[in-house]
Amino acid sequence: MIDRRRILATAGLSATVPLWALGGCASGTGEGGAASLRPVFALRGDGAVVAIDPATDSIAARIVTGGAGGTLGSLTPDGRWLYVANNAPGQRTLVKIDAQTLRVASTLETGNRPKHPVVSPDGQTVALNHSGLDDGKTRIAFVDVASDRVRTVEIPVRNTQHSGDVTMHGLWLHDGRHYAIGNYADNAVVVIDAESLQVHTVPVEGNPHYFDGLGRELWVTLEAVEPKTARSRPLVVIFDASQPMALRRTGQVAMTLSADEVANPARIEGHHGTFTTAGDAFIVCNRGSGGALEGGSVEVFDARTRRRLATLQLGIRGAGHAYLTPDGRFALITQYNDTRVPVLDLQTFRTVATIDAGRGGHLGHVAFTTDGRKAYISNRRSDEVLVVDTAQWAIAGRIATGTSGQAQGMVLNTHYAVFERVGSRAVLA
Repeated sequence: MIDRRRILATAGLSATVPLWALGGCASGTGEGGAASLRPVFALRGDGAVVAIDPATDSIAARIVTGGAGGTLGSLTPDGRWLYVANNAPGQRTLVKIDAQTLRVASTLETGNRPKHPVVSPDGQTVALNHSGLDDGKTRIAFVDVASDRVRTVEIPVRNTQHSGDVTMHGLWLHDGRHYAIGNYADNAVVVIDAESLQVHTVPVEGNPHYFDGLGRELWVTLEAVEPKTARSRPLVVIFDASQPMALRRTGQVAMTLSADEVANPARIEGHHGTFTTAGDAFIVCNRGSGGALEGGSVEVFDARTRRRLATLQLGIRGAGHAYLTPDGRFALITQYNDTRVPVLDLQTFRTVATIDAGRGGHLGHVAFTTDGRKAYISNRRSDEVLVVDTAQWAIAGRIATGTSGQAQGMVLNTHYAVFERVGSRAVLA
């Protein structure tokens, strides 16, 4: 049996130092062992990253990034490096954090309002989109993890009247070489070869918000067909991506909405769509627009036949993401304008529990321990992270991460494809 205290003493460290700080001294590899001891990182928009020790559910460190708006990030698959994008107006930097020493390793200038870094499946490259424009162009940066070298692609924007974010969330395709991202200004899907930096563009009917892939298929969730009316519906456009630089559209699925959602076009806006861990079903959420955040529909489609399997009216406001438990059995449906998180059984497509924070709101992101026994849920409006016992689906603790006011963003402790699937299941063959 490994004597933890003896190991710590030999290393010259206190017995209170968590094992994940020892890196290679911890037993196990991959998603088990050392990975289960990694901290949970709570990213905050006020310029801080809070590291939570999962053994004690207490704050191990508060890392100051030197920027602002850093609510989205990505970990390398080995858990060594955490990337956080400073997305507030006027910000231009990506922060690289050493996830073992819990210190900023480097700060890289990449462009106007870095949005969402996504580490490639092989852990070698970070793809980073930007919310703002540089000289009328949207910029995609590719950062080499080993050297910090930054290479950029600049894509001209034709619709100069567009306001708001230009891009949102991107995805590495099945080959780990090509990266897909949406151009909101021109309603287009953009694929970039990260080696040659060549660009391929395909027009779509609305803002392409979220991307997920199943083998050589690419499913893109559009917020709604534009111009938006009461007849608009969130649309998922499906492409054959076997040749990434020549996407071929093969079909689509459209959401059905409740009467309340249809009554107000502001309640119509698709958000995230993700495949289940088994790759047999696709879950898509209707969040509603940023002004309303009152959509509450979730639909499930068969990934092969594209047939609708279930339509759920969950009674929450702003349904956003379907976070999957490590065993793939359940999905936690997070939201933007509520205190409740429904738990969906993916065998029956029924709600089996509801986690209610009772205060705050915008419970948007979830991280799980490797064994699935605990979930960590961000509560933006209460500046806290909830600790949930998944055996009971009950709140077991609350961790205050700051007092700056509604700054709590993403929580993560492992590698994601984009958000909802983790570890070796992040990319589906």
